[in-house]
Amino acid sequence: MKSIAGKLLLGLVVSGLIGGAVLAVMVTYEYGLLSPKPPPLWITVREITEHVLVPFGVFVVLFGTGALLVVRRVEKQLKETAREVCKAAQELRSYQAPEGTLPTELKPFTDAVNVLTARLEAHARRQEAFAADAAHELKTPLAILALSLDKLPAEDAEPLRTQVLSLSNMVDQLLLLARSNAPDLAQRRSLIEPDVMARRVVAELAPAAVQVGRRLSVEEDAPRPFRGLEEAVAASLRTLIVNALRAAPEGSEVIVKAGPGASLTVIDGGAGLAADELDRLKARGIRADRAPGGTAGLGLAIADRIAEAHGGELVTCLPACAGLTLNFPEVRPA
Repeated sequence: MKSIAGKLLLGLVVSGLIGGAVLAVMVTYEYGLLSPKPPPLWITVREITEHVLVPFGVFVVLFGTGALLVVRRVEKQLKETAREVCKAAQELRSYQAPEGTLPTELKPFTDAVNVLTARLEAHARRQEAFAADAAHELKTPLAILALSLDKLPAEDAEPLRTQVLSLSNMVDQLLLLARSNAPDLAQRRSLIEPDVMARRVVAELAPAAVQVGRRLSVEEDAPRPFRGLEEAVAASLRTLIVNALRAAPEGSEVIVKAGPGASLTVIDGGAGLAADELDRLKARGIRADRAPGGTAGLGLAIADRIAEAHGGELVTCLPACAGLTLNFPEVRPA
């Protein structure tokens, strides 16, 4: 029996039985119910009823009702606190249990939770600061390396320049991922319109699509706004589009669909990714296009982590079509 109310009820029953037994013994001794000349049976029944059964019944009802009310009140407080904790978890912010609202007996537990969340917040801030510093330190040698490539013949420098650019983009993505996991993400979130973001990112990548012989288009299907770090979500969508341009057959069209709801979908004419294969790619951070000698990148793994930091997920469109979808929680009307 794990319920506090159940344990309290069991303890009450045991206490009542013991108390009733003690009262019965006292009544038996006081009135000589077991003496050689006991009183008449009706007197015995009356005495036991008045001095044992009635007090026992009143005690159980009153004490049980009071205990149940106390337990229900504490349960309500715990549920309210749990809702606040879940809300803080969804917004990726720390939570400190308020003092004085919960029973004193729970103070050691709430203090331990407060210490845990404070340390997690401090760790997240250190991680973001480290990622920012690492990104800054990596950007400088990459920029110097890109300038040094100008001294090489064009045919030798171009493949290396592509790799350097890809590394630079990956550093930017990792920095955005660190910012998405920051404890103050809720304060930095803005309202994102999926259709507006889809058109903006497609406009950025349209020249690259034409260069590789593909077409990019935008479709809308009742999109709904959501909150998030706009630059991070845009980076995730950009990653999906770049992967789709690699996977789509030459001359085909890659469709970026805003909606339904708070989602962004990239549809290509490739084979698509099954759910288990996508999970493997996300978990291991390996390349989805599997192109030998291709550009470096963590691609889908970073896009999935960014979506997860926003309370969403990256899922496959199969079997409906070949593509990937970024799902996010919709903004609920006030």
